[in-house]
Amino acid sequence: MQKNASSLTRDRYNNWAATKTESLTRQSAVLGGIVGEITGAIIGTITGSLTMDLTGALMGFTVGVILGALTGILVGMVVGKTAGASGGPSIGAYSGMGAGAILGAMIGMLIPNNLRTSPILLQTPVLETLASSRFETIAFFAFLLCLLGTTVGVWVAGKNYNPAK
Repeated sequence: MQKNASSLTRDRYNNWAATKTESLTRQSAVLGGIVGEITGAIIGTITGSLTMDLTGALMGFTVGVILGALTGILVGMVVGKTAGASGGPSIGAYSGMGAGAILGAMIGMLIPNNLRTSPILLQTPVLETLASSRFETIAFFAFLLCLLGTTVGVWVAGKNYNPAK
């Protein structure tokens, strides 16, 4: 006897739907991590190169990869839940934008003062403004991770999008 969706009991259908959603969320998290690492490496290298020093560029690259992976996985999971397979890139962009900004603000609050004031000691004029107070540091990280989250959200939601016919 061939089984179709109408022959499934309600409990079995709910379990099947939950498994399908978990799979989509897991796939979104993996794809988000990959896209986040690549985008984070690019953003981190550009930001680190503002110091006009190879060490700063390499530090920016390393921090960008780490924060990119973390943000990408988080945004991928959020987009997998909010946009799903029918949400589209717009919902993914806004979900990623919000999740990235919130995560960036939390990470910006955790930056210790001695690390935050190091551009001032190095006399780097471009980064000196961003490190003058805790608010600027929080806003800087929130902005950068908002950009990263938007990119990851659009990519993941676009990949998951399955238009209704």
